[in-house]
Amino acid sequence: MQTYSPHNGYPTPVTPKSESTVHPGWLSIALDEAVEAEDHSAEESARFSAFAQLMRTAGALDRAATDILSGLGITAGAFFALLELQTVGDSGIAPSELARRLAVARRTATLYVDILVKHGWVSRDAHPDDKRMILARLTGPGYELLDGIARTYKAQLSRLFEPLSLGESTRLHELLNNVPLESDTLTCGFLQSPFEETD
Repeated sequence: MQTYSPHNGYPTPVTPKSESTVHPGWLSIALDEAVEAEDHSAEESARFSAFAQLMRTAGALDRAATDILSGLGITAGAFFALLELQTVGDSGIAPSELARRLAVARRTATLYVDILVKHGWVSRDAHPDDKRMILARLTGPGYELLDGIARTYKAQLSRLFEPLSLGESTRLHELLNNVPLESDTLTCGFLQSPFEETD
């Protein structure tokens, strides 16, 4: 664009006004933040969907397990407590430790022990070093149950996962082990996969 100078009448060039621009670096940062936010949202959505499906599946499995174990007259939780007591053996286990291993409240673990004691499969004994502490341990009938008919119930429970292959079952176990529980939760002995390496 040109205009005339009032002094000599000759046209003099006029520099056009520059348009405001966004620095490429700023644009890159803005795009990166947008992509990161989108990725985070997708990740959060995927995790919640997995959580919701797991809760839904857990509810269905709990109902199915209750039906299967109705012949024993105990819940799935009490059955798992029985299996954990088998893992610790004659040394017994305190209800508080049992609660941590099963990832349940202490009062829930105490309830499991109460149920098993009523069936005669578990006894309560004073700790040899601290009489104020109570240990739960399997009785003779408890061992007989686990060595006998309990095997049938375990087989029936395992059939709830028949749609999964051996590899899928192992992978699912590994994935669920990655889900953080309470910081003081101990490893549940009877849940150790036969394919996991032991120290």
